[in-house]
Amino acid sequence: MGIESQGPVRLIGKLTPVQVKIFQKVEPKALGSVQIIIAVLCLCLSVCILQIRDEIHFSPDLIVVVVIVVQLLGSGSILIHAGRFPSLFWVSLKK
Repeated sequence: MGIESQGPVRLIGKLTPVQVKIFQKVEPKALGSVQIIIAVLCLCLSVCILQIRDEIHFSPDLIVVVVIVVQLLGSGSILIHAGRFPSLFWVSLKK
């Protein structure tokens, strides 16, 4: 019942293989790719609609479109990076 019977001490900041396996099950690279494709489609379709309405000047509609596209591109890029290089910073599982 001494130190030998205890399991190995987990280093702070490192992921266990189980955590990485669970995170990879949700396919973060595929989800990130889909989010980037949705962002590009959203941008293209929104620009087409704004051109039809002849309102390409800087308007609140354009601001909303740009914010949505930037958010989708950012989250997609982060998911792809986290899928390629999982770390405790990008992957956190609460027990």
